[in-house]
Amino acid sequence: MSFLLKSAGILGLGESLLPRIGIPSIKVGVTVPAFLQPQQVSEESTTLDEKLCDHQECHDAGHGISIDDGILKAAPKKKVSHMKRRQRLYGPGDKQIKLKENLNRCPACGHYKRSHYLCMNCVGQIRKYWKDRDAPAPKEAEEFVNPRDEQILYPGKTEREYEKKLKSKDWLLRRPKTLPVE
Repeated sequence: MSFLLKSAGILGLGESLLPRIGIPSIKVGVTVPAFLQPQQVSEESTTLDEKLCDHQECHDAGHGISIDDGILKAAPKKKVSHMKRRQRLYGPGDKQIKLKENLNRCPACGHYKRSHYLCMNCVGQIRKYWKDRDAPAPKEAEEFVNPRDEQILYPGKTEREYEKKLKSKDWLLRRPKTLPVE
C-alpha cells in the first residue's frame, strides 16, 4: 500500500517536471485515470520549488519503515519459556527430544560413531595425514650465535612470550575424543 502512495506522490511531482502533453481521450469504455488526463495550465499554479518542498515534507512525514520497504526476516517474537524448554526435553510423547539410537563402532579404529556417518576420529587422522603430506618443506631460520646480534640487526622484532605462544599450535582447542572402546 505504501508503495502505491509513494509512486502516486512521485507521479504528482512528475506532472510538474514533465512537459504537458495532451493525451487523446479514448471512448472505448475504458476510463483513463485522472493523472493521465491533460491538465489545464492555470496562472495560479504553484512553482516548481514549492511543489518540491511540499513533496519532501510529505515524504519526510511518512510512516517510516513499512512492509514494502525491504525484506522481512523471521525471528521469534518472544523468548522461549522455561516450561516450554523443559517440556521439549522431558515432556510426553512427541514433544520431547529423541535419543540417538543409531550408534555403533567404527570398524577401523573402534570408536563410537553414528551409523552411516564417518568416524570423527578417523576423519581427523586423515586430515592430519594430508596436512603433513602436503605441507611445504620447513624453512630453516637463520640462527645467530649471540641473541644480541639479532637484536641489533632486527630492532623492534623481539618476540614476547604471548607471541611465541600464539605461534605454537599446542594451545589450539582440539576436538574431544570419542568414547573409549570397552
